This record gives sequence, structure tokens and C-alpha cells, in this order.
Amino acid sequence: MKNPITLTVRQPARMTCFVVTLFLALFLALFLAFAGSALAAPFVTVGNQSTDEVSVIDMANFNARVIAPLDGATRIVASKPAGMVFMNTRNGIAFVDPAQAKIIARIPMPEAVTDLVVDAAGVRLYALSATSVRVINITMRTVLATIPLSAPPLALVADDEGARAYVLSPGRLDMIYAPSGAVIKSVAVDPSASTLALTREGAKLIVASSGNNGGTAGIALVHGASLAIEKFIPTAALSPDVHPARLLVSPGDDKVIVFGGGSTSKTVSYLVLDASRATVRAAQVAITQSSQPVLTAFNGPALLGPDCTTLYVGGGSTPGANVIAEIDTTTDTSKRVLALPSNGAEYHYLNGLDGSDTAGRFVLVGYIFEHRIHSAGEPRSVGFVDVASGTTMANVVFPQSGQPSAALFGDVLDPESQKVQVTTTLLMAEPNPAARESTQTFTANVSGRKPGGHVVFLFKNGSEVNIPVVRKTANLKDNIATLVLPSCNTVWPDAALELIACSPRFLVTAIYKGDHTHLKSRSQEIVASRY
Repeated sequence: MKNPITLTVRQPARMTCFVVTLFLALFLALFLAFAGSALAAPFVTVGNQSTDEVSVIDMANFNARVIAPLDGATRIVASKPAGMVFMNTRNGIAFVDPAQAKIIARIPMPEAVTDLVVDAAGVRLYALSATSVRVINITMRTVLATIPLSAPPLALVADDEGARAYVLSPGRLDMIYAPSGAVIKSVAVDPSASTLALTREGAKLIVASSGNNGGTAGIALVHGASLAIEKFIPTAALSPDVHPARLLVSPGDDKVIVFGGGSTSKTVSYLVLDASRATVRAAQVAITQSSQPVLTAFNGPALLGPDCTTLYVGGGSTPGANVIAEIDTTTDTSKRVLALPSNGAEYHYLNGLDGSDTAGRFVLVGYIFEHRIHSAGEPRSVGFVDVASGTTMANVVFPQSGQPSAALFGDVLDPESQKVQVTTTLLMAEPNPAARESTQTFTANVSGRKPGGHVVFLFKNGSEVNIPVVRKTANLKDNIATLVLPSCNTVWPDAALELIACSPRFLVTAIYKGDHTHLKSRSQEIVASRY
């Protein structure tokens, strides 16, 4: 007897931007052919601390609907692969379906959740608190593990497969292995380290140190599997005014844009790390097109555009900050300055900046707070700017109450570019342990219209995370790829695979390697056992 586990196919999280763009075009046409209708519009889930409300903006018509009380939430995180939004409410974690405009599930938490991180596959959600990290299975909506920490976490990133996560605490970096729910490696880092990022395939961790608290301003490159610090690059001599604190990773080439002060009303300052070469250069880009005479600094939120080379940097929490500088990071030159909507106030504060890239249309989404000097009212709004034309598409204004300093925050959920594409079903033996004399069969069922390509089964030891991964390829036949493992009492042609598959516990992941008309996909990691 076999257990079916059905999973939704996703695009690889760190594909090159060129490939993403090509796939978007190909599968938009494919989707229209199958579904006969256009893609769903994106949704913006917005938290309004002033009125304690959560709202959803449908970007098809820019209508805003109030869906629930904010209930103390400080983080709203959207996951495209999971197709939903998560919030850290006062009593736990809320699962939001913006399309239905309602909360569909809640997970109670025994302590306040300070931050939420979802892995690239949309499989696991990590809830950070002052003393621990909880690993949550999104599909089952259950807490898989609670990992105690020795100090409050500063940041967390999860790898592409979602099996490993990395937690930064003051002076320490921990590796979490989600299936076992434990901290398996730790390394000391600079005491001023405040944030981290992960390059493609989880190869390297980037740890940024601001130089505060007796530390050294710089960037550490850490090996993703061993946590060995490969190189620490001091940055004070490169750019004394940039104190590394924020990181933007380009998924196309592992270039990392590093921010941390140094910007003024006329310049945007940053560092560029080439992770593959372990080199850093400083950039200071002159901004000459801004018409805001009272803007004090372009030190606000920043993001990379879908081409992975264009940088958007907003004015921070300073007067006149309703503008965004557009920068070419290949030449370190200013392209133009985009204006966000204004509601007639003298002071503008850009609290957050997101992007939406559906069907080839890139839209900047800005969360704006304004202050009026000569009249009552402090408008809060979400502004939408079409990047291609540089024009405002909409300005959605939200109500206010007695909290004058409260700001809007939120996240954008773009629709999947391919709704009719493949799902992968991984079939495996009953959870009862298989005897040593029994064979074990794994089957990946790839749906779709005559998919080509093949399936790769990844085997990893369930208790020893550093053992080499063994890959076995199986060709598709009538949408099905089958792999049969011999019994452990026979002679195996693959000694490395035998070492894993004849251990008490091992992990299996099925990866569908698509052809030109089918996207790649990865199943959730499955725990199997032999005896």
C-alpha cells in the first residue's frame, strides 16, 4: 500500500532573471490556451496600526476590503508558492487567503512572535520569538519543531529546499535542520552582525556587520553546509559612511547590494559584493533629477527590479520622501526619479517598498505616511507606480485614528504565472518500517499534457545532514517515473546510496526536470525508513 502526497509545482526560487522572464512569456501563453482567461491580479495585504485593521487591495481594480482586525500584528509575509499570506498576531499566527479576503486558519503561539520567514518552496514557515524558533508545516498547519535559542534572534534565512535554516543572534550564527528540529552547527560572528542573506542553492551565507557594539564594519562569507567563515571583508576603508546593515541579493548572478547609511539628498551610497569572487566595491551614485528640495536622504526601503540590475531606493523617514531613485547597478548611474502619490501634506514618509511583476508589468508599491502642518489629518496610503511609464496607477488612502505615528505595512502576493502546470505526486511505502529483505519503490507522478524530461530522486541521511546527497534519475513513462531500491540483504551496485537507504531513517525528494514546455518542480521532502 502506498501513501500519496500531492504537492503544487513551483518555479525554482533562484532562477536567473532572464530565464524567469522567458518562462513568464511562454507560460502566460500556455495558461491562456488551457484556461481561456487572463491571470489573476496581484493582491496587497495591508496592516493599518492606526485603526487596528487588515485590508486587502485587489490590483485588478484597486478596491480595498477590510478583512479582519490587525490584532497586534507587526509582520505580514506573502508566499507565492504557498498562495497565501501570514501574520504574527497577538495570539499566534494567522493564515490569510487574500483572494477570499479572509483568515482561513490560526496557529496559537505560547509567546509573542517577532518575525516570520517562509522558505522559497512555500513549504515551511519559521516563527521567531525572543527565545526560540518554531518550524511550521504550512500544508498541515502544525508546529513541527521548537528550537530553543540562547539569545533573541536578529534574522533568519531558509535554503531553497527548506531543510536548513540559519539564525543570526548577537555574535552567533546557528544552522537549524528542520526535519530533526535541532541546532546542528554554530559559529561565532562579529558582535555587530545584524543581518544575513543566502546565495543561490544555499552555497554561501552573507553576514553583514555594521561596526557597532565594538565590532568591525564588514561582510563575512560563510560556507552554507559547514558554517566555515571563508572570508571577512572589512569595508570601512572602502566606504567609511556605509555601515553594512541591509542586503539585497540578485538571484541571477549572486551580486549583493549592501546598504547602511551614507546616502544624502544628492547621492545613494552602497557596496556591491561579488559573492563568487569574494570582492567588494563601493558605489556612490549622484541623484540629480529629484525635485524635492527638503529630502534629506535616500536611505529608505530598497528593492531590485525583475531584471536583477535595476535598483529602486526610496526616501526614508524624512521630509519629502515620496520619491524613489532608479539606479543602474551595472554602471552605478542614476536613470530617473519616480514620484509616489501625494495627498497634499508637507511631509512624506516612505515606510516600505514592494514590487509586483505579473504578466510582464512591473509595478512599484509604496506604503506612505504623511504629515500636514497647516491642516488636520495624517493620510496613510498605498501608492502604485507603473515603472514602464513612470505614472501613478492608483493611490489607495486608508483611514486614521488617534495614533498619529502609526504606519502602514504589508506585502504583495503575485499570482502564479502557471496555474494549469504540473503537480507532482510522490508515492512511497507505508510508514511502517520496511524489512531489510524488502525492496522499496518510489514513484513520482507528473501531471500535465504529455510532459517530457525526467525525475531526479534525492536521497539524504535523516540523522547525518553532512553526508553526501545521492541522486538517482528515472525517466518518465506515461507521466510516471519509478525507482525501485533493492533489499538491504543483497549486493548494491551503488555503495553510497546503500549507505543512506539502508540506514534507519532517510529523506527523499523528487525533482521533476522539465522540458521546454514544462517548468521544473520539486516535491516536499519525505521521511522514509528501512527497519
